[in-house]
Amino acid sequence: MKKTQYKTFHETVYHFQLQGRLDVYLIKKPDFSKTYVTLSAPLGSIHRRYKDGEGTLHEVPAGAAHFLEHKIFERDGKDISEDFSMDEAQINAFTEHHRTTYLFSATNHVLSNVERLFKAFFFPDFTDKGVEKEKNIIAEELNMHLDDPYYEQYHRLMRNLYQNHPLREDILGTKESIGALRKEHLKAMHEAYYQPEKATCVIVGDLDAYRVKAHLTENAVLPEKTFSEPVPHFLGEPANVQKEREVAELDLLMPSVLIGVKFLPEMHMDIKSRIRERLSLSILMSLLLGKSSDVFERMMESGVINDTYGLDVAVEDTYSHVLIGTETEKPEAFEASILEALKKFPEAKITDADFRRIKNNLIGSFIHGLDSLEALAHQFTEYIQYDIVFFDVLEIAQSITKEEILSLAKRLDTSKLSRFIAMPQTKQGDV
Repeated sequence: MKKTQYKTFHETVYHFQLQGRLDVYLIKKPDFSKTYVTLSAPLGSIHRRYKDGEGTLHEVPAGAAHFLEHKIFERDGKDISEDFSMDEAQINAFTEHHRTTYLFSATNHVLSNVERLFKAFFFPDFTDKGVEKEKNIIAEELNMHLDDPYYEQYHRLMRNLYQNHPLREDILGTKESIGALRKEHLKAMHEAYYQPEKATCVIVGDLDAYRVKAHLTENAVLPEKTFSEPVPHFLGEPANVQKEREVAELDLLMPSVLIGVKFLPEMHMDIKSRIRERLSLSILMSLLLGKSSDVFERMMESGVINDTYGLDVAVEDTYSHVLIGTETEKPEAFEASILEALKKFPEAKITDADFRRIKNNLIGSFIHGLDSLEALAHQFTEYIQYDIVFFDVLEIAQSITKEEILSLAKRLDTSKLSRFIAMPQTKQGDV
């Protein structure tokens, strides 16, 4: 058992490896009645390849990660979430581009529910009949996604922003890929990606770490080691975008504009440098386009944007981008305002006071999240997959300088962008 105290944040983290294989982290939260647990695997929508025990490379249809998430919840034709409910726990799961996370919260029977989660996660019940039955359910879920105009806007922008990257594919896959998935595909991907050595369990609550370790060591069962291995997703993404601009009619009441700036990461960058770049890019965008910027104030005063305006920053090992969007009655004016602002990034003037304010705001939002079990668990899970403890990320943020931000502004190639303008559908009889 390794115990680490982060005195600056009054937090204590315990770490042990169950059977020398599964990393378990317990973040002690004294006087909290609820406990929040996550168990994650490094399998996301962008992962479709694996090597079997003989080293042969295989590729499965798109949507396998999400399909597998569904099947983890089924045993003997029954939804196991009912068993968690009977034991006073609420369970859920979600699939992202990079990983799949299972979670539950409970005030009682925490350790028995952890055992139950381990059993579902590591020992799924795959049957041909169950897989075929699930296809209809996932196809309906896909239809619901495609009926959401904002999801459609985001997905189509990704297809325009990237040329080859699997980020272009829907997390759920397509109707064709869902139909092509077989039990053997799911079983093989599970063996490659759901190994205890690659999974991470995070427990946040007022539990005794030594009792947790003793209980799980005695009662939890882990699978035999497999010889299958994950294979990294495609890395050959060109700098240019697939399509610079698209206008389409969607089921909206007001026009919506989403602008993506492609910012390919430097290859072979170590993980701390990549996290530093993610935080720096967040600070830069908040400074120049955030809600305290001159650009935001001008657009708000002229009615170009409303309270739906927002920014999102993504920096990963094989892709990086910034998304800027809003609903607006003046889509062309918004587009022009953002493009003009982006062109001025290389000559950005940033005061020391503004830099300190935005950086402190970023750090403050991190610290504020420490009081939320859910936020802390997911942030910890997000970074621990890179062998970085979340509290160390705060130290990285504190050390970022204004000079780094200005250098990043000069690196940002604002010509590598794509815009998707979603317009309300023209109804019959409209003039």
